[in-house]
Amino acid sequence: MVVGKTEKIKSTIKETKYCSILAQGKVFDGEYTYCIEKVFVKELRQEEIRFSLYKDTLNQVERYIPRSLDVTEKEFLELFKEAVKHDVFSRELLADLRTELVKRRKGANRPNERDEIEHEEVGEVQEEVEENEE
Repeated sequence: MVVGKTEKIKSTIKETKYCSILAQGKVFDGEYTYCIEKVFVKELRQEEIRFSLYKDTLNQVERYIPRSLDVTEKEFLELFKEAVKHDVFSRELLADLRTELVKRRKGANRPNERDEIEHEEVGEVQEEVEENEE
C-alpha cells in the first residue's frame, strides 16, 4: 500500500531530477542548514517529508548534503516549529501528532489504554490545531 500518493499541485521552491521541494522549515547553525521539507517525489508521484542537511560551499549556496541529519532536541524543536510555520505538514498530520501527545501525557501509551482518551479531548485538540493555523 502506498500512502500519500498525490498529484503535484503546489508551487515549487526548488526543482531537482529526483523531486520538487514544495515547503521548507529551516534552521541555520552557522555552518549547516537543517531542514524539514515537503517534497514531491517525481518517480513515485507522491508527497513525502524529508529531513535534510545543506551547507554553503564555494560553488553553491545551500548545497544538499546526502547524509543523515543529526540535531539536538532543542534544534529539532526549533526546526519543527519552522516546518509548521511554513506548512510542511498537513492539518491532518498535525492533529494526529497532537492527539498522540495528549495520549502520551495522559499515560495512555500502553496498548490496553490507547482507546481510553475521551472523544471530546480529541475534538478540542483538533480545534486548537485549526485555530493555530489561522
